Amino acid sequence: MSYGAQAKVGIAKQAAANSWQVNAGSYFGLGFLTEDIGLEKQELISQNLSGRFEQGAVYSGISNVHGTLQMELTPRSLLAACGMVLANSATTVDSGSMRNWTFVPNTQDFSSTFVKPPISIYKQWSDANSAELFYDCQAGQLDLAFGQGQFLKGTVTIAGGTRLPTGIGSMAVTPLASDVGRLFPWNVTSISYGGVGLSQFSDFTISMNENVGALYTVNGTLAPFKFTRTGFREVTVNGTFYMNDRSMLNNFVAETQQQLLITSINTKAAIQSGYYDTFVIDIPQLKITACKPGNSGPGEVSVKFTGRGVLDPTSNYAFQILLQNTYQATF
Repeated sequence: MSYGAQAKVGIAKQAAANSWQVNAGSYFGLGFLTEDIGLEKQELISQNLSGRFEQGAVYSGISNVHGTLQMELTPRSLLAACGMVLANSATTVDSGSMRNWTFVPNTQDFSSTFVKPPISIYKQWSDANSAELFYDCQAGQLDLAFGQGQFLKGTVTIAGGTRLPTGIGSMAVTPLASDVGRLFPWNVTSISYGGVGLSQFSDFTISMNENVGALYTVNGTLAPFKFTRTGFREVTVNGTFYMNDRSMLNNFVAETQQQLLITSINTKAAIQSGYYDTFVIDIPQLKITACKPGNSGPGEVSVKFTGRGVLDPTSNYAFQILLQNTYQATF
């Protein structure tokens, strides 16, 4: 029998393509809520008519690695999530023991065959003595979910990769002890829209989707030939707010674009005198695309809304994450 309580997941940078990590010390262990990263295989079924009602011969079709990894984010795992999806655009500034990170979605692909830096992902069912290793993995989407009464949650979507067919032995991969319990509860987050603080949101999710997908060719294998972009980058915001004014609705009707800033400060422990683990999400131009207030029952009126980040001509980005912590590497 295998328990999820004893499962492990670790991520590691690769030195090059087709060069997976086998050194346990190279992996950063992630605490996680759920994950379903694994090999997916399609079937190739013959469509010949053969005088029978049964389907035709079945062969192996294309294969790829897909799945999601959801976490209650800590300062360290948030940095790792940004590193997986946005890593090749990070800049840093040191100040004493602190490091300030700036993540802007990259304007160039990592290489001619990879959109994102290739990473290795290790997962183990400790009590079943079983493990899997996936390499050349591409992290294509980051979702950050905020909700009243909850911790900040992050979901990384793995859009491709290759499974190590020979298997992998058990490795000592565990999350950093100093990071355990350093979470971002809902009450440490503030929201600013158009320069005005808002306090009526009950939940919202921000997604940055790179639209990474596998490209297949006739190359003698069932694996992807390369990973490429299947569409434009998408920055979306979905949420719910209580309608105590018309600001969101008026901006939707007038098609007014405003800056959205979300700031979270982990106040559990100072990282330097007067400073704490902090992150800021900056969408300089948020366009509300759906906001239709309705009524259901006699209680408070809550409104679902949807928006998307558009390219800001002044700052030249549509999405940015700023992190303040003491870590020297993403993972």
